[in-house]
Amino acid sequence: MLDHWFRARYPIALALCALITALTLPLRGWLDLANIVMLFLLVVFVAAVKLGRGPAVLAAFLSVALVDLFFVPPHLSFTVVDAQYLVTFAVMLAVGLITSHLASHIADQNEAILSKERETSMLYQLARDLGAALALDQVVDIVGRFLRALDMDSAVLIDEGGAGHEALTTHGTLAIGDKARGIALTAYRQNAVVTDAGSTTFLPFAGATRVRGVLVVARTCPMLQPLVAAVAPLSGIAIERIHYAQIAQQSEFDVQSEKLRSSILSSLSHDLRTPLTSLVGLADTLVDTLSDRQASAPDNAIETAGMLRDQSRAMHRMVSNLLEMARLQSGHVMLNKHWQPLDDIVGSSVRLLDDILAARQLDIALPADLPLISIDAVLMERVLCNLLENAAKYSTAGTPIGLTARVCPPNLEVSVCNEGAGFPPDRLDQVFDPFVRGFQEPTVAGTGIGLAVCRAIVSAHGGTIAAENALGKARVRLTLPLGTPPEMEGDLS
Repeated sequence: MLDHWFRARYPIALALCALITALTLPLRGWLDLANIVMLFLLVVFVAAVKLGRGPAVLAAFLSVALVDLFFVPPHLSFTVVDAQYLVTFAVMLAVGLITSHLASHIADQNEAILSKERETSMLYQLARDLGAALALDQVVDIVGRFLRALDMDSAVLIDEGGAGHEALTTHGTLAIGDKARGIALTAYRQNAVVTDAGSTTFLPFAGATRVRGVLVVARTCPMLQPLVAAVAPLSGIAIERIHYAQIAQQSEFDVQSEKLRSSILSSLSHDLRTPLTSLVGLADTLVDTLSDRQASAPDNAIETAGMLRDQSRAMHRMVSNLLEMARLQSGHVMLNKHWQPLDDIVGSSVRLLDDILAARQLDIALPADLPLISIDAVLMERVLCNLLENAAKYSTAGTPIGLTARVCPPNLEVSVCNEGAGFPPDRLDQVFDPFVRGFQEPTVAGTGIGLAVCRAIVSAHGGTIAAENALGKARVRLTLPLGTPPEMEGDLS
């Protein structure tokens, strides 16, 4: 339709010139030549405003010829008797050309302003739709509909793997072959617009932090290239907003899940600790009673009572770990720190685990000149109990368990090692996460929370803890800051 209008503009200009000639010819004897010239210039102006520069120029030259032919004597001849008419024709032609140029220029500017207004309105609508999008598929659908309205197909290649991953996932209806994907990767890596020989444009789009993907547009019209170029950054901002919104939503979900888990742990631990403590006490009493009456006790009664006592103690330690983890994760734990010797903590920990360590060789190497350290004795005792219990569980039967300490200024280093399968080499850091165990061994009881409790307690004391495999042994090494112990008062005697 536009091509038809373009071809019809010139005949319309000719028709206007013919019409004004037909209207003014009967008035030739009544109107002055200057007035007739003004009427023809009016036709040139109308042609410039409505038809454009080309038809207006044609109307200007044709008007000069028609005035000379029909209104300047001798009529029906292009012969000019009076030279002053040549000035009239020259001025008429100059005025017509200048008028057509200015009028068409104003019309072009007006059309450009209207075109920019339409583009701005379209981009505003696109930005509003993208701002309301909640998922990647919605962004792709909005961009696709926008470009289809401009008679262009599109696809969006999004880097969903993170910076440097370059695994562009294709979204959209436009088929992307291997060659097009290679060009898209080039545009992504170089962050530059690339156009192939088939008029397909690859526009990388970036958010505030990095390039997020590539917008592929087929059948790109050169006149609409600026509009298409504006679509890419809007898409990048929308995709990055959705990305961070999903991260925030996941973080909020994780926080709520952690709170719920901590609440459950705390509730269960408090509800179970009291009856378990009573159960352990009753089991100890039962074992002592049967031992005193060994002669009259039924067969295997003492052994059964001992197993009941051991399992009660194990369950009590497990619940204690759960309670400690819930308390430490709540963030409201106050350390009851005092200066005290490490060997006292080691001794009490070993006594608490006498049922587990009774059949094991325990090699303890504590230098006699170890300084006092400022620690919470109850919590640090829990750390050593967990480490020794894990060493006994996950070591080969009959092999020794080692506990050593040494001064490594500005820290005191304590290590617990055992001979066994060791820690998984690729999961040395993960074993300190809650409910994560080393090698999955169904024959070994446990919840995978002991080392998590150790890390939380040691971190609260300002120390560090790490797992390692060395020389066929699994070792957990923790450090505690030494600080400056108080001076001991000497004897006054």
